[in-house]
Amino acid sequence: MVLEIINREIENYKRILTSVDYGELYKWEALQNFQNNWNIEAVDFKTMYDKSFHSTDSNNLWANPHWFPKAVMLQFIDYDSERVRQMFRDLYNEGEEIDKRIERFVYHCDIILDEIQAINTSVKSHFHDGQRIVSLYLAFRFPEKYAIYKYTEFKTFMELVRAKSIPGTGEYERFFNVVRTIYKILTKDSELMQLHKAILKENCYKEETLMLAQDFIFITARHNLS
Repeated sequence: MVLEIINREIENYKRILTSVDYGELYKWEALQNFQNNWNIEAVDFKTMYDKSFHSTDSNNLWANPHWFPKAVMLQFIDYDSERVRQMFRDLYNEGEEIDKRIERFVYHCDIILDEIQAINTSVKSHFHDGQRIVSLYLAFRFPEKYAIYKYTEFKTFMELVRAKSIPGTGEYERFFNVVRTIYKILTKDSELMQLHKAILKENCYKEETLMLAQDFIFITARHNLS
C-alpha cells in the first residue's frame, strides 16, 4: 500500500467527517447498544439478541429490502435457541482460528435453514453466507480486533492504494490485518482523532474500535467509485 495515497485520502476523510453529508454515526451508536445489551448467558436469548442488534437511527447494518439476516436469525432462535447460543459461543472463541470459526458459523446456519425449509418453504436464505453480518457479530463483540467486511469496498480500496495484490472474496484475515494497519496510521493523525472524537454523540461507543478504520476504508472506496 502506498502511504502517500493513504495520507491524501485521510485529508479527504477529514473533510467528509465534518460535512453535513457524513451520516455514519449510527454505527457507533449501534456498537454501544450492543455492548450495553449482549449477554450470551441470558435466559431469554431471543430478546437479548433482538435488543443487542437494535438502532433507533438505522437498521442498515442488519436489514434492507433484499437482505434481512437479523430477522432470519430470530427465526433460527425460535427454532432452536440453545443451538444458536452455542454457535455464538463458538464464533466468539478466540482460541480458534478466525476463518474456521466463520466457516463453522455459516455451516450451522446452512443446517438450520435446511431443517426449517423442510417445514416452511417460505424461508429462502439465512443471509449469513456473504460474511458481512458474521463480521459484524465479531466487530461488535471485539471492536478492538475486528471490523465489518464488505468485499467490494475492500477490493476498491486496495486497488486505490496500489496494493501489491488485490484480494479475492473471503480473505477475512487479510481484511482484518489491513484494517488494523490502517487504524494504526489513522491514530497517528491527532487532528483526525480530535475531529472524530468531537462528532461522537453521548450514546456512541467511545473506546478503541477498528470501526474508524473500516469507516475510512468504506467511505474512501465509495467516494472513488462515485
